Order: sequence, then structure tokens, then C-alpha cells
Amino acid sequence: MNAVEKALDFKKRENSEVVVFHSVMHHIYELIPNITFSGVSKSSISLSIHEDYINLARKTLKEVEKRFKDEDEKVETRLIFDISPEDYIKKVIAEENFDLVILGCKGKHSKLRQVILGTIPDRVINSASCDVLIVR
Repeated sequence: MNAVEKALDFKKRENSEVVVFHSVMHHIYELIPNITFSGVSKSSISLSIHEDYINLARKTLKEVEKRFKDEDEKVETRLIFDISPEDYIKKVIAEENFDLVILGCKGKHSKLRQVILGTIPDRVINSASCDVLIVR
């Protein structure tokens, strides 16, 4: 939400367009490995986890919409399912001519994932063709 506040500040100051998105794909892949319980299929567990992340993402985007509405500002929100956050950002920068990406630096990811794969802001900084602002 700190990144949302920064985007709202830019919106007010620069009269810019703001698109806020939330991706659930990277959460799903963290949770799927080899979960098995007697009598319960792995696919039903991963589907249940997936639905929980989707519901949380929808709730988060509703909070973003409310925050912008409270300030009489417009915002577009998008829930992304089928592409990683860093790939989605790279794609929309190119297709929609974004000139600034604002990211939070503290996602809900395991330390092991961060050490092995790096963080999403790390990957965006190294691949984005526009300015990137990382918000603490």
C-alpha cells in the first residue's frame, strides 16, 4: 500500500494515469510443490489455495480503488492470472507506453525464493525499459 500512496501522489501532482495490478501467479507456484494428504488430491488443495490468493488479490484491489475514490481520483485496477508480474510489467511498458513503474519492495514471499530467484523489483529493474521507483 506504500507504493499505492506514492502512485496517488504522482496522480495528484502530475495528473497522470494510474494502473494498479495484482498478480496471483507467483504465489500459486510457490505453494504447489508436492502437497499430498491421505484421500485429498493435490489439485484440489492447489485449487483451494489459488482461490484464497484470488480473493485476497480482489480485496486488495478494492482497497486501492477505495483509496483513490476517497481522494476523488481515478485508477484502473487489473487482476493478473496467467503471467508473472515482471513479465506483465515488461509487456505493458511496451504495449501501453508506460513511462514509470512504481513497485513495493516487500512482497509476501519466502526468504528461500528471494535468495534463489531474487525479488520481483530486482527482476523489473533489470528488464524495464522505463523508470522504476521502488517504494519501502
